[in-house]
Amino acid sequence: MIKLFRQIRQKLLRDKQFSKYLLYAIGEILLVVIGILIALQINNWNEDRKNLEKENYYLNSIKTSISLSQSELDRVITDAQHISSAADTLFLLLAHKNYDQLNGIFIDSLLFSAGDYSLISLNDGGIQEILNTGSLNLIRDDRIRIDLASWNERMHQIRKFEGETENLSRNYLEYLKHFFDFRRYVTDSLGDGIIPEKKQQLLSDPLLSNYLMNISGLHRSMYIRYSREKAVLDSLYIYIDKYLGK
Repeated sequence: MIKLFRQIRQKLLRDKQFSKYLLYAIGEILLVVIGILIALQINNWNEDRKNLEKENYYLNSIKTSISLSQSELDRVITDAQHISSAADTLFLLLAHKNYDQLNGIFIDSLLFSAGDYSLISLNDGGIQEILNTGSLNLIRDDRIRIDLASWNERMHQIRKFEGETENLSRNYLEYLKHFFDFRRYVTDSLGDGIIPEKKQQLLSDPLLSNYLMNISGLHRSMYIRYSREKAVLDSLYIYIDKYLGK
């Protein structure tokens, strides 16, 4: 093909048909430009197809991560609710001086349930993969991209508050040690573990009430944060599912 074009140009020059030669040269240039444009368009189509395949892969992987994380979110939501409820119940009984109800396994259960805490362990591999590879720009939908971009910051805030619950739990349980003798569980199966001579001191101690109030407030906050994150992920899952089905 190239040889044919060269022969045509040479013939036009030999015949001194300069105007035709000029028109031919322009036509040849246009053909080359059109060929380049077609090649670029084909390349763009291929790139768009590859990017679409990658987007679908990442979004399906994110859907899997969200599905696997639901039970873990349910667990920490339930834990936060139980811990806050135990602290509230004990705080109110102490505030109304209902000491006669605080005996045996009941008081032990409330005291130690209030000292519990949870750390979330989400299966976020699909989300982290797209964030760590810098592929977030492959997601064409703004809403999905924004929710994913804020993921690490949302998790950072949750981890920060979880650290506070852990520290509070450690300090609270260290405080309770001064009032407990766990050998009593062996000698008195119906009694509680509180040292009898220190029981009234513990129940009337303002520090205990302060601990319970802080525990209740912090875990109520964690309940709200966990529930909010679950709502975000539930909504994101549904939105991605509809987006992929378009």
